Amino acid sequence: MIRDESAELVERQALSSDAYLLHFRSESLFESFEPGQFTMVRLPEVPDVLLRRPYSFCDADSEGRFSLLVKEVGRGTRALARLPLGTDVSCLGPLGSAFALPSPEHTPVIVAGGVGIAPFVAFSRALHRDGRRGIVLLGGRSRSDLYLREVFKALDMDVRCTTEDGSYGRKGLVTDLLHEAFGDARMPALYSCGPSSMLRRVAEIARPLSVPH
Repeated sequence: MIRDESAELVERQALSSDAYLLHFRSESLFESFEPGQFTMVRLPEVPDVLLRRPYSFCDADSEGRFSLLVKEVGRGTRALARLPLGTDVSCLGPLGSAFALPSPEHTPVIVAGGVGIAPFVAFSRALHRDGRRGIVLLGGRSRSDLYLREVFKALDMDVRCTTEDGSYGRKGLVTDLLHEAFGDARMPALYSCGPSSMLRRVAEIARPLSVPH
């Protein structure tokens, strides 16, 4: 059920110089979203930041909290990232379609660029609960853009990384890893989230191979 609910910012975890994992406590949003869904956040009376902004649900915990991954790229994201702890925000959701787990004979292949990794934390957690392992391909400009990679490793995902500057993993683009991942997967099922250019390239590679995406 979609609801407009107040959520309190209770923890801010710095992931890099301009990216944060924000943890919110709410009465029911943390337990009602499914991996891949998002919320529209409205900030409390921040000048020039009037419209709600969409953020993927990243994860949830047993303490009634959910998390959002926020990268500072403009006035709105900066205002959200720097809210004082204890501030309440308005969250409309859960919205959007969820990522359904593939059938057991398929191996999930996850492709994520930058903050596009956000919805795949909850998705990987669901795979882990089901006793399954996916291949997670993470890409960024540099090592600092590979957010939460250790979380995926802790969930026993097969994590493979690329950076454009070669500071971590293979040097290049995350899509450079796709053919190898498809070869290692037993009947791959593809999931992706990231910049439009990345998504177009993922589709170009997957379509001739008839990989469900």
